[in-house]
Amino acid sequence: MEVGNLIERLQVYFPLSLQESWDNSGLQISPKDRFIKAVLLSLDVTKSTLDEAYEKGCNLIIAHHPLLFSSTKKIDKSIYPLDVVYKAIELGIGVYAFHTSLDIADGGLNDYLCELLELNGVEKIENAKPIRIGHLNEPMEFDEFVEYAKEKMGVRLVKFVKSNEKKVKKVAVCSGSCMDLLELIINYDFDVFLSSDLKHHQAIFAKENGINVIDATHFHTEKFSKLILMERIREISEDMEVFISETDSLPWNYK
Repeated sequence: MEVGNLIERLQVYFPLSLQESWDNSGLQISPKDRFIKAVLLSLDVTKSTLDEAYEKGCNLIIAHHPLLFSSTKKIDKSIYPLDVVYKAIELGIGVYAFHTSLDIADGGLNDYLCELLELNGVEKIENAKPIRIGHLNEPMEFDEFVEYAKEKMGVRLVKFVKSNEKKVKKVAVCSGSCMDLLELIINYDFDVFLSSDLKHHQAIFAKENGINVIDATHFHTEKFSKLILMERIREISEDMEVFISETDSLPWNYK
């Protein structure tokens, strides 16, 4: 299959028109070859990702996070991410990112998280496109819900703000870095907001305004993007060779 054909068919599920205004979803690097040899699905694109793609015979990486966000005036092969751009071009490997179009789309990442948490009656939030709010089957104590979310999402450690003693019935969900949307959803009816990248002042805001929040990490709220893309590609072609990256990982350590 041609690279352009696969991308066009995936864009039916995750249109670039849905992406946030600040985003840079889309084709980051054109592959050397017109036809797909094999595809590697990843969350991020690093030198290790390129090595993995090369070893597995992939000439296309479809990632969640764009490799390039801002403009640059030179390609410095000693500094990330430009070293990866340089190496990808040398190897002839293409890079494409879906990012916020996959977050926002129906059947995308946030809908996947709602299914994972077994939420029902899920609603979209008009002024905060990626966010979903859904109902638990049974109310839980907040601490119980923390453990439930960790188990469902495969997260070892989370940080959270517990601002009240109410049971959790309605859950707001947003993959990736959505804690800056807290002010936009403060008047909506929910008992906990699960997202990631909670900053100090956002935690104060949550605590002072009685909002329970859980930071399940950027990595763990978005790692499922690869599974979604795999499922969509399998619907397009059962014969295409597709790999899920084994080099994606949290960029920090716990002690």
